[in-house]
Amino acid sequence: MIKELHYNKVEGTVMVPSSKSYAHRALIALSLSKGKGTIHHVDLSSDIMATLKCLEDLGVDFFIKEKDITIDATSFGIRRDRVLKPEESGSTLRFFIPITLLFDEVYEFRGSTSLLRRPLTVYEELFQDLDIMMFRDSLESIVIKGKLEPGDFSMRGDVSSQFISGMLMVLPLLPGDSTLAVTEEFQSESYVNMTVNVMRDFGIEIHRENNTFFVPGNQAYQVRDYVVEGDYSQAAYFLAAGAIAGHARVMGLNHASTQGDREIISILEKMGAAISTVEDGYEVRKSELHALDIDVSDIPDLTPVLGVLLSLSKGTGRLMRVDRLRFKESDRVKTTVELINELGGEAREEGSDIVVTGRDHLIGGNIYCHNDHRIVMAASVASLGCVNPVIIDGYEAVSKSYPEFFHDFQKIVDDRLSH
Repeated sequence: MIKELHYNKVEGTVMVPSSKSYAHRALIALSLSKGKGTIHHVDLSSDIMATLKCLEDLGVDFFIKEKDITIDATSFGIRRDRVLKPEESGSTLRFFIPITLLFDEVYEFRGSTSLLRRPLTVYEELFQDLDIMMFRDSLESIVIKGKLEPGDFSMRGDVSSQFISGMLMVLPLLPGDSTLAVTEEFQSESYVNMTVNVMRDFGIEIHRENNTFFVPGNQAYQVRDYVVEGDYSQAAYFLAAGAIAGHARVMGLNHASTQGDREIISILEKMGAAISTVEDGYEVRKSELHALDIDVSDIPDLTPVLGVLLSLSKGTGRLMRVDRLRFKESDRVKTTVELINELGGEAREEGSDIVVTGRDHLIGGNIYCHNDHRIVMAASVASLGCVNPVIIDGYEAVSKSYPEFFHDFQKIVDDRLSH
């Protein structure tokens, strides 16, 4: 589907959606309690629905009322479907693989080809030394069988933090103590911190020394109601829009959040953006932005919108250590570079970096988004700096993480096309 954007000014207030990352973890933690409770302030993206469907297949009942999801997990593990469908959600797939290992039965994961092509090497390496079988039955199916026993585990931290989070969430339920040591470089560490925070919120004891986690066994997740905080990953698009094209108030954000993508605030400040803290959010105004070098290894989801910011800044900047981005919904290194260049900017790959030379404005043009929600949203922000319209092919991909994105985007742009 096609959407044409040709706006050059923003003015207004947006309430950001809930953190998808926190919502995944809270829904799983409440379900592992085998009790009844409610997760409040959940936005129903396709990724969250994939997690809910997998929980349902493992015996969890849920009821949705607006943005509240009431969970009844009293039948968790009793009533089960052994075919789980994570659709296109990498988090769902990587979190549920260890969960199925609580049951010592054959499970099949069916998802999109693009999802199942994403790396699972961390689990494959871990399971080689355990009595766990895991193999790819086809381009759209993974089969796994085994029972996870307590022990001392080590996992690479340089592929995706989701593997580490997936293991940590099930270790407290095992009939003995375990350790999990993270080897190699620990990237996206903030997401593991998020997992640990949610586990502790649900009554789990977990300790850490350096890059080793100590998890006592025979624990139980405690039932509780939980409120999901606002999402800095999604807020970044509106904060960038304000810095590029006017004035935006972005609300619903926890100033003390541990989300890694909260780094967008510091980055905008370093670039020279006029950004200030307001109650429950931030206010940002159009500013002269200056390019800088940004290490994105811990904030990979921000890469496309940071590329757009650099393309409309003075000077040349780098998005550094981008290799892991090749295994997202698209090869996000290539698609970020393509986005900038197709709109008349200047970007290139250089080793493990994306190099972007800024300009006063971009030209505009046609963008194919490769079914990547973050490329769609970054292209929308880039349109604010374009002389000509931006035509987005595949804009519906935003449903993966932010179905209401264009509804919210419309709130802060002029109510007419700018010519």
